[in-house]
Amino acid sequence: MPKTVIRLLVTLLLAIALVIGLLAWNQAAGWRWLVNGGWHTTARLGALSDQERRWAIIAWRYFENNAQPKTGLVNGSDKRPVVSLWQMGDTLIALTAARQLDLIDDAAFDRRLTLILGTLNRLPLTSANVPNLLYSATSVAMVGYANTPQVIGWSAKDMARLMLALRIVAAFHPEYSEYLERVVLRWDFCRVVDNKGQLYAGQMRDGKLTPQAEGRLGDSEYSAAGFGLWGFANDQSLRPPAQHVIIDGLALDIDARDPRTTWTPAAITTTPYVLSGMEYAWTLPGADRDIVTLQRQRASNVYRVQEMRWQQKNILTARSDFNISAPPWHVNDTIFANGYAWNTLADDGKWVPRLAQVSTRAVFGLWALWQTPFTDALMAMTQRQNDPQRGWFEGRVEATGDYNRAITLTTNALVLEALLFKANMGALLRDSELSEQSYFRRQLADPFTAPQRCFPLNHAAQGGSLN
Repeated sequence: MPKTVIRLLVTLLLAIALVIGLLAWNQAAGWRWLVNGGWHTTARLGALSDQERRWAIIAWRYFENNAQPKTGLVNGSDKRPVVSLWQMGDTLIALTAARQLDLIDDAAFDRRLTLILGTLNRLPLTSANVPNLLYSATSVAMVGYANTPQVIGWSAKDMARLMLALRIVAAFHPEYSEYLERVVLRWDFCRVVDNKGQLYAGQMRDGKLTPQAEGRLGDSEYSAAGFGLWGFANDQSLRPPAQHVIIDGLALDIDARDPRTTWTPAAITTTPYVLSGMEYAWTLPGADRDIVTLQRQRASNVYRVQEMRWQQKNILTARSDFNISAPPWHVNDTIFANGYAWNTLADDGKWVPRLAQVSTRAVFGLWALWQTPFTDALMAMTQRQNDPQRGWFEGRVEATGDYNRAITLTTNALVLEALLFKANMGALLRDSELSEQSYFRRQLADPFTAPQRCFPLNHAAQGGSLN
């Protein structure tokens, strides 16, 4: 064999060995990067740097400080022991991230998860047999916004967040699946979702819990995905009516329903799109190819319009809802709402432009999904807005540069989720199908034990009644 051919073969074998070594390096991180599309994605994928690990430690500190020892629940905001169902879902995702990122060991994970599972499987329910909007983190009593005993209704959106979180825990720790699935089997879905997939919230009216259609474009599809994970009909909520608005020459989709009749503002924000990207890569359960393509385009436009504002006006922009430590307490900071771009609204609809801010949770979501000079600039400004002993602040005020020093469960959970997405080399849920061998499916398949509460396998027979 000619020496030139031998040299070429040796060189080729060495190159192959080098590629294999690179793919196997760092516990096969290179291989995970390849098979998860790292060669063609805009996202940041790979092991955490030392700095990113410190960010995760700061976020986890919030959960160490605010976990209630008797219930396992975590305060919804720093030192305030009220928690929503959405925030319970956030807690489960944060706990999973803490274990996967080696912030805690198996024993600590099991101890914390076991306590939370016991609480969720004993959670008091409303007269409609669905979870209340808010609970005391210390006693698990149903409470109102003043942390006094009260039934104030339910939210399909919050239920969807917890339903997703239960599945994320099971994806990483399948040994707990039975107990995770038991949580959902306690609920009655007859007033929550109909057989066309429309989701409903419950509001107190004249002393009665009254269903009302819930979900606007963005939130609607994200909530529908949470229900689709468990096999519920979700088509109608995956296809909310939409119309275009133009911001700086870019067409973005917004809910077409009139907020004067729905009592819910039509708004565009960052959070539902980054959550869908980090959790499903926008391949929402129950969605066909057209919906998936549309969701990716909508998410891209939500990213792009905020980048354009920075490029054209040098205004760092990352819009999401957030909390503050004084009235109006909660603010909806939007890309578009109520007919105006970059609109900032209190929950009562009042215009509060002085409160607009660069949201920490929005920054981490955008930074994880788009590796660009824009998200680098966002993170350069955001990386210090924390208290290492307490957690990440809600954000930085756009008009003044002051910190919004409120510290919440949801923002610190999203920091951990974004960092887990990066270390996981992509979407947290890659297989959305619930196994036919799962405890949930087996319970519903048994005609003698299947609960008659409008679950997927007996939903059609019951007509999805909302009475």
